[in-house]
Amino acid sequence: MADELDDIKPDAAIEAEVEEATVDEAAAEEAVAPKPPPPAQEPEEEPDCPPCKSGAPAWMATFADMATLLMAFFVLILSFAHMNVPKYKEVSGSMNDKFGVQKIVPTVEQPTADNIIAKQYKTAKVDPTLLDVIQEQTTAEPQPEDPELKDALKKNDFDTNADVEVLKKSLAKEIAEGKVKVTVKDKQLVVEVVADAKTGRQGEANKTKSGAQLMQSDLEIYAKVASAQAQVQSQIEVMDASPETLDGDLSGRGDEAGEQAIADQYEKIRARLSDEIAEGLAEVERDGDKIIVRLAERGSFRSGYADLQPAFKPLLDKVGASIANSSGLITIEGHTDNIPMAFSERFRSNWDLSAARSAAVADYLLNSSAIDDGRVSVTGLADTKPLVANDSPAGRSKNRRIEVIIDGS
Repeated sequence: MADELDDIKPDAAIEAEVEEATVDEAAAEEAVAPKPPPPAQEPEEEPDCPPCKSGAPAWMATFADMATLLMAFFVLILSFAHMNVPKYKEVSGSMNDKFGVQKIVPTVEQPTADNIIAKQYKTAKVDPTLLDVIQEQTTAEPQPEDPELKDALKKNDFDTNADVEVLKKSLAKEIAEGKVKVTVKDKQLVVEVVADAKTGRQGEANKTKSGAQLMQSDLEIYAKVASAQAQVQSQIEVMDASPETLDGDLSGRGDEAGEQAIADQYEKIRARLSDEIAEGLAEVERDGDKIIVRLAERGSFRSGYADLQPAFKPLLDKVGASIANSSGLITIEGHTDNIPMAFSERFRSNWDLSAARSAAVADYLLNSSAIDDGRVSVTGLADTKPLVANDSPAGRSKNRRIEVIIDGS
């Protein structure tokens, strides 16, 4: 009993144990329960930035101005640029050759002549047929003249005259220029191709003998004759008229008409070039049947060059107009002084220079006047025919000249 009483504890001890147990449970619960998160911290406020300025910045406007100016500059450069087409083609061709492009080699075919007769007339194939031989009855007794035969002859004459008019109409231009003559011989139309006094070319017969080629004007004459032959019934014969058969032809030396024609021609040329003769730019002389128009070197060419100066062209225009209607061959001679050529890439000697200058004058006269190119020939004589001695600057200047020679023989 006493032991049981000893086991009984006082109330204070019990309360202490209960409090310890409660504290232990609370500690256990605190250990088991999750801890609450810490409170979030409020962000710090950033300081306000200064207010931005309105509009674009200054550097952007300057940059835009520079870009605009550069674009305008390159546009101007492009507009002023010119492409060198020959150089571009040369470079393009060399690139094609280097990269193995197929080469196209042009072939030049020999020109073929047209046969006018073959064009106008064609051979026809005819089958042979057997015909009975009919022999005309003849008699030695004189027979009275048949009146119907007279009528037939008159009608034939009328037809021949009509054929002459048709032929003359076809060759009206050549007849007016004096290249051909149309006559009637033994009821046959004859076209005589005369020596052209203006061109100096001979007729077809003389050219055929010398082996020369036909001129284009002669081919046109033969074509017109062939066309007229198809329209008329009379036979047309084309023949060469020798100078001895031409009336009033200038080719007859010693003939009064030819002499008078050359004299008139000489006076006309002097009259047309009277102002240039007075200024010393030109001289006109006569040497037999030849008329020489001598042009001074002053202002015509640069030293050592064959290019015509602009101040020389008006004089050549007047010379071309004055000799365009002249008769005979025209020879243009180039003359120089005795000073040899030096430091010239184009001309090796005075021979080359004189020939080039005469060719330049001939080319200008043919392009600016109505001179037939078949009349003109050029010659370079260098210093072989001086007018005066080459021992002074004045003499050398006089020897540097161009001579236009009209041969009226």
